[in-house]
Amino acid sequence: MGFNYSGLGSEALYRLRRQSFRAFEVQRQVLREIMLRNRNTEIGRQLGFAGIRSVQEYQNRVPVSEYHDYAGQIDRMLDGQTNLLTADDAVYFSLTSGTTGEPKYLPVTEADLKIHCLYAYYAIFGMIREYYPDLPEEKLFSKIFQVGEFVETFLPDGRMNGIRSSSLYQWLDRDGRFDTSDYCAPKQVVFPDTLEDLTYVKARFALAEPEVRGIHGVFVHRMIGMLRYIESHWDLLLHDMETGDVSPEAGISEEWKAFLRDRLPANPVRAGELRQIRTDPGMALRIWPELKYVIVIGGSAFAPYMEQLRYYTEHVPIHYFAYAASEGVFAVAPGLDRPDEYLLIPEAGLFEFLPVDAPKGTRPLLFWELRPGMRCELIFTNRSGLYRYAMGDVLEITGFYGQSPIIKFCYRENQALNIANEMMTTEDLEAAIRHFEREEGINLDGRYCVCDDYSTWTPCYKLYLEADGLDPVRAAELFDSCLSRECWGYHGCRKLGEIGPPRVVLIPEGSFAAYDRMLADSGRYTAQGKPLRILNSPKARHWFEQLEEMKKL
Repeated sequence: MGFNYSGLGSEALYRLRRQSFRAFEVQRQVLREIMLRNRNTEIGRQLGFAGIRSVQEYQNRVPVSEYHDYAGQIDRMLDGQTNLLTADDAVYFSLTSGTTGEPKYLPVTEADLKIHCLYAYYAIFGMIREYYPDLPEEKLFSKIFQVGEFVETFLPDGRMNGIRSSSLYQWLDRDGRFDTSDYCAPKQVVFPDTLEDLTYVKARFALAEPEVRGIHGVFVHRMIGMLRYIESHWDLLLHDMETGDVSPEAGISEEWKAFLRDRLPANPVRAGELRQIRTDPGMALRIWPELKYVIVIGGSAFAPYMEQLRYYTEHVPIHYFAYAASEGVFAVAPGLDRPDEYLLIPEAGLFEFLPVDAPKGTRPLLFWELRPGMRCELIFTNRSGLYRYAMGDVLEITGFYGQSPIIKFCYRENQALNIANEMMTTEDLEAAIRHFEREEGINLDGRYCVCDDYSTWTPCYKLYLEADGLDPVRAAELFDSCLSRECWGYHGCRKLGEIGPPRVVLIPEGSFAAYDRMLADSGRYTAQGKPLRILNSPKARHWFEQLEEMKKL
């Protein structure tokens, strides 16, 4: 074994539990540490951190903030200035979606990454160890199938940057010594030089290893994409395994073809074993009979994907990983097979909770003021320079472990669409439509709506337009380009093949007016309602799908 999974995991899990039982004091201590550490920074002097002695004083003196409150200082940090938001230098800049097509950067300090590593990495191994107390170490933590890959990207001055889900692995490999010997694929696959679709490459390495113990990923849609790829390209993959070659249909570069030919010589014995396997329910367990667990973000918000994951893995226990965002890692699933439950990490930062629909001016609540059943928007102070930051995430308090809340993520305010964690906002969508109108030379006057579409091999977006004379194919290509320009997350997911090309459906003139009349006839007064943009109800989706079916007749 190249890593002490059980030892470090048990220590981290013990610390998480101990801190959870004294979470009230830990929260106060976290704030004291952040104020003391950053009192002489530019923002610390502006807001008077040195004089803040309690959480109440902090709430009274420091306003709730959003990204635009930090944009100027972050730009200066990117230029190399220090001691602006934190006394500690940022070691990573996390990319997050913007509404103008340009990515936003959020600084991440080493203190934040240490919390991330301790609780959303080590502690998970401790939970797996507890679930299988009698299994030897090598039966749990060897031959890991890592579905993700972590491109190491840097700013011009050498500081790391990229998406938050890659930050920990980039940081762990900052000196080039991250040990991948327990993975079924070599380090070059886990840390590729460029961002590209390596599904075929990872599938070849995973299939060649019969003793995979765990499948690790971030979001469940990516894991399902991998398993569906293996199922649908079964004959191709086994043919190439048998011959040691790479078929042209693999669609990878000459460099990766040479890499595979060198690393994976012909293996007709393993190919013959796999040919006896049925690719139907339980496929993953037949390919890897030693599979003990899956780590992935899933749950009710990803219901279609979770059904597919169970189709492939059947009874294999799932750890639902962490609740996190570009702004920080907030919580970790408290055990295996516990969907929609996340234990807030008391040391991560100061948590505040603004009850949904609270009157303007309501003071956000703290750990000791919460009760099960409450729904609140999260306001978070992290260790990387965000102070009372309005996350826009709505959480439900479902219980407590000790003094630390257990939460369920409900939804993100102003998030319109989210197939593959692209987190597209309504502003992104509307900006893309405005750009689409300019390019087409038309005015839709609000006569459009969008929904996710899982009927295609790779899920995509479907745009309903009330516009005569457009070519649907050309319109779909343009809409794809506009979404990529306006939403950084969408652009990245399209590049990785996680979202398919959108579809455009032209519907008859007067369709949106007819929809409004239908709502009015059913008792809904529409004049003061919001315009239809997202088909997020079964009734609305069904109504427009009927139009699409009639158009085919």
